[in-house]
Amino acid sequence: MFYQFVKDTKNFFVIALLFLMLGVAIVLYLNSPPTEPRERDYIYVGSYYAFAFWIGLAVIGLSDAFVRIINNKKATIIAASLIGMAAPVLMMVEGWDDHDRSNRFFSVDSAANVLNSCDPNGILFTGGDNDTFPLWYAQETENCRTDLRVLVLSYCNGDWYIDQTTRPAYESNSFSYTLPAKQYRQGGPNDYLPYAAMNIKSMDAKQFLDLLAKENPHLRQGERNIIPSKLLTIDIDKKAVLAKGIVPAGMENWIVDQMQIKLLNDVLEKRDLMVLDLLVTANWDRPIYLDPSSIAQLNMDLKPYIVLEGNAYRILPVRNPRADRDYLVNTEKTYDVMINKFRYRGLDDPTVYYTNDYRIQVLNHRSNLNSLAQALIDEGEVEKAGRVLSFSLEKMPDTVIPYDPSSPDTVNLLFKAGQKQKAVEVATVVANRANEVASYLLSDGDEVSFELRKNMYLLGAMQQTLYENGQNELAKNFEDAYTRLISTLQNNRDKDGLMN
Repeated sequence: MFYQFVKDTKNFFVIALLFLMLGVAIVLYLNSPPTEPRERDYIYVGSYYAFAFWIGLAVIGLSDAFVRIINNKKATIIAASLIGMAAPVLMMVEGWDDHDRSNRFFSVDSAANVLNSCDPNGILFTGGDNDTFPLWYAQETENCRTDLRVLVLSYCNGDWYIDQTTRPAYESNSFSYTLPAKQYRQGGPNDYLPYAAMNIKSMDAKQFLDLLAKENPHLRQGERNIIPSKLLTIDIDKKAVLAKGIVPAGMENWIVDQMQIKLLNDVLEKRDLMVLDLLVTANWDRPIYLDPSSIAQLNMDLKPYIVLEGNAYRILPVRNPRADRDYLVNTEKTYDVMINKFRYRGLDDPTVYYTNDYRIQVLNHRSNLNSLAQALIDEGEVEKAGRVLSFSLEKMPDTVIPYDPSSPDTVNLLFKAGQKQKAVEVATVVANRANEVASYLLSDGDEVSFELRKNMYLLGAMQQTLYENGQNELAKNFEDAYTRLISTLQNNRDKDGLMN
């Protein structure tokens, strides 16, 4: 900056303006929050260009300065270049391992695993960027399961996106709807449908869609349509459903005569209406799947009717009969795809560097393998459940992907599967590490961060699990450690109170 200001003041102000307007000005204009889903440095790339110009000019400036000391132009150019290379070389040496992506395949493997969880010609709803783009990459670039249609649920609030689904894409068939296209138009009466109490306990979803299609005036309030009940129903023809062969073995008795779908909020968005339309119109002829993000975004409670198949949740006309289970599991299919067809490349290689964000993407595989093991135990397949747990620990060992908040479930399931020694081993590793991390954070004056809460939870959960499974001596050790941490946390708070 100094060199250009002295030598070429006019162009200095040009680059300085570029630097300020594409850097500082954007910081002030956007007022970005301190936490983001991912790093946003690319927003300021224009200012980086300007700064890079100054870095390059600095090498010339150093060379000119050295000429006054060393009367050798070639030597000064070499010296200035070496000094200029010092920072990038140091950054490369110190940061190479943190940025090395060699042998990291799980980004595409996890996407392929989700796609291969779905039956042919299925529809899979996702929630946002992070769970969608890997799937699109696998389809577009790896040519993986192009018979499936991956839809971003939030995009389904746009008429243009719904219109795209009425056309085939690759091997995926077009969609059929009960509502005509004009009922999904942007700015129309169905952008969102507020709930309006009309003393209607429940309403048949097919009838509701038919009334909307016919523009029934009783559903209109002002410029938009309304939903007159918080409970929508879909009648089920059990014989027809059984004939289609879509219900997993052992769940035949759980087929319902009528699906009862509760409205979670006082509004039905266009995306919810689209999903409801697909359910009614497809009539179980086409598989419809959700992922965790899309389940969380829906304003309709479909959780009682979802069945885990691999890493995707299929909507089926079977109701979960157990209050102590979040969802049903198709054990036969999930075992087949997760054990025999899923890929876990590199997750057992300690030489591969995985960031914390990357490791989080592995957690759903561990969690779903735990769900599979639990479902197998519920069915009396204890030995098979043990094989699933051993497979999980082998494919995703702690030495590469450290144990996570799903570990208490893993330990408990290991005890149930008769693998006592392995359960104690995992519990000891998790609890000792949690104690060490939490102790360090507290000694460093941690103000109850997420990391502290997570490790406190793990330590508490482990001692409870060990008590429940008769490992009283080991559990007592971890209970004492947990009590000490609580005491330290309280003392820190008292000190802060006194200082304030």
